[in-house]
Amino acid sequence: MIHSAAAVLASDGVLFYDTVARTTLGRIVYLGLFQGLPATRIMPSGRYAAKRLRPPEEVISALSGQGLTSEDIRGFKPRNPVNLVKAVFARRSGRISDDGVAPMADFVLEKPGAPPLVTYLGCARRAPLQPRS
Repeated sequence: MIHSAAAVLASDGVLFYDTVARTTLGRIVYLGLFQGLPATRIMPSGRYAAKRLRPPEEVISALSGQGLTSEDIRGFKPRNPVNLVKAVFARRSGRISDDGVAPMADFVLEKPGAPPLVTYLGCARRAPLQPRS
């Protein structure tokens, strides 16, 4: 997938992405709670598989292999986990749509350098073309 994005990225272009970390908590939340457990299932079973979860180092390496340089990675989490639980149950019961989960959960970015526990956002840049001499 990175190959496809890199193929259309212009010189000095920026790629923004988000993914799920390959951590115990990432597996519990995305594979168990969000798609496995009937009471908290808010996405189709199979949307995420363990093999799709990636630690930041793997993503950085894959980006580099496509000529992109990682510039920033930040964990993305609810300000208060209780709000995420409330949002999941509200979504599951139909009181809110998918669009209502993020505002209700009040997601925030982690501080730079903090290892992502569940999900993370990142950006990478393609090097600018060098002028011909």
